[in-house]
Amino acid sequence: MARIDFTAQLDAGPCTGCRLCDLVCPSAAISMVERKAVIAEDLCIGCGRCVDRCPEDIMWMVQRPEPLVKTVGRDEVDGAAVDALLLRAGIEPEISVCVCTLTSAWEIAAAVVKGAANLDQVSEMTGMRSGCGIYCVAPALRLLQAAGADMSPPKGHRWYPCTVALWDLPAEVSERYADGLIDADRNSFDPTRRYRPLTEDAQA
Repeated sequence: MARIDFTAQLDAGPCTGCRLCDLVCPSAAISMVERKAVIAEDLCIGCGRCVDRCPEDIMWMVQRPEPLVKTVGRDEVDGAAVDALLLRAGIEPEISVCVCTLTSAWEIAAAVVKGAANLDQVSEMTGMRSGCGIYCVAPALRLLQAAGADMSPPKGHRWYPCTVALWDLPAEVSERYADGLIDADRNSFDPTRRYRPLTEDAQA
């Protein structure tokens, strides 16, 4: 769950329509209307990336009158479907995927089960990426991939590849690099071998 205390605003008059703010917005809160940026405050998760990126210096952050809470509750989704998705992705349910908001993997997976089909929609539902936007992206992409989402990079947007997990490594890699202790690590993190490689065959 994320508590969003701020939202972005701008002076649209000098806006040149460069779209840099739109391209860096993690929740798709910014759109272009007649070559001017428009902010949907109900989608803004208060990260401030647009303010940092605007070359015209015409954007700023303001405190919301009331905090905006972004979360996906356990009563909103099929819990068994969420657990199954986490198992396919090889991610423990209670780890904090977004360390800035302490949003758990279970909640990120719940957003995907609820219908989020890309990073923007996951961020809008959960508030993920409202802080650093570094650590949460890889597990969120992994959950989207495990759900069978279209992983084609959106045009013009920054995109990050899905990170390889320990359980994605084939046996021949463990054998070839025995001094890497890959099997020992796997025995520590997944001793019962619950997790499988994230391949098209593993997705369902």
